[in-house]
Amino acid sequence: MLALFVANLKMMVRDRQALFWALAFPLMFVGVFGLFDIGGGVSADIAIIDEADSEISRTIRDELSRIETLKIDADYSDQEEARRALKDGDLDYVLVIPQALKGVVPASADQEPSGPVALSLYFDQADIQTYQLVLGVLRQSVDSLNLQLAGVRPLIKVAPQPVQVRQVDYFDVVLIGLVGMGIMTNSIIFIAVKISTYRSQKMLKRLLATPLSVRRYFASEVLAHLVLALVQAAIILAVGVFVFGGHIYGNILWLFLIVVLATVVFLNIGFIISAWVNTPAAASGLGNVIALPMMFLSGTFFPTTSLPGFLPEVVKFLPLTPMLDAMRQVSLDSEAIWQTWPELALLTGWLALSSAAAIKLFRFR
Repeated sequence: MLALFVANLKMMVRDRQALFWALAFPLMFVGVFGLFDIGGGVSADIAIIDEADSEISRTIRDELSRIETLKIDADYSDQEEARRALKDGDLDYVLVIPQALKGVVPASADQEPSGPVALSLYFDQADIQTYQLVLGVLRQSVDSLNLQLAGVRPLIKVAPQPVQVRQVDYFDVVLIGLVGMGIMTNSIIFIAVKISTYRSQKMLKRLLATPLSVRRYFASEVLAHLVLALVQAAIILAVGVFVFGGHIYGNILWLFLIVVLATVVFLNIGFIISAWVNTPAAASGLGNVIALPMMFLSGTFFPTTSLPGFLPEVVKFLPLTPMLDAMRQVSLDSEAIWQTWPELALLTGWLALSSAAAIKLFRFR
């Protein structure tokens, strides 16, 4: 059995097409998501038109210039020009500080309070998500300035206590998704095409005439693919972490245990597909029909909660979904593997069902 296991490994290494789908294909996705700052922070280009040019207006400008999410564009001094740039898409926001602010002075005890001076904020109404962030930042700055102008002595203050928080961004999440995607597509399609090729060449039929145990043959096939899956996962994670700055916080050994369990499930699906088709082309086509929907529905690139209607509840039962959920809980949330027992239970159920179906449906002729 050891010799057959080594032979299977050598055949997989020599199969360039299989290596492409196992390694090069998922690594291309890692490169794409790693190069583009898809999950970067929100920032906005804003022009400040200061018509008052007073001490208070300069204080407002200074306060806003210290906010990292706002990029002050100093190329605009005229309100109409800035608003045209906003309509043309060259600016995200235009803040106009009116001349009326020039007459505002700090309040005294015997002075009647005057009405508030309105600062006009022009923005694209379609970008409502970023608008809420920018508006909150502006309001915070203005509220602080209002307290100073009113001469109110603060009774409560916030004492910042910095805490080191784990930085988990979109690339970290999608990196785990790409590991699952690569293992799923390679396990399902490669084994289905390989077995279909053996059947079309009458190799499986000849196998029955040899002294080799059929059980040992399939055990060597599964073990060889498990080794490939572990190497595949290690390479994808290494490129994502060391080349593109991804993060893995949890126990890597638990991550690989989940990979092993899920790989056997996907290999069983590949065996089932090979039992239904007679040609490698048909096996590849049917394998893609099964793998591609799971790739997009199971949360590889986007959270399943963004799916409409009842679909988020349905896709929980696809085998790739519990695999990705368990891997992300272990690698990004640093949870112990036994804390992912609901996902592991689903994968174990898939393992039992797919194994029974593969044994029942598989044929050598």
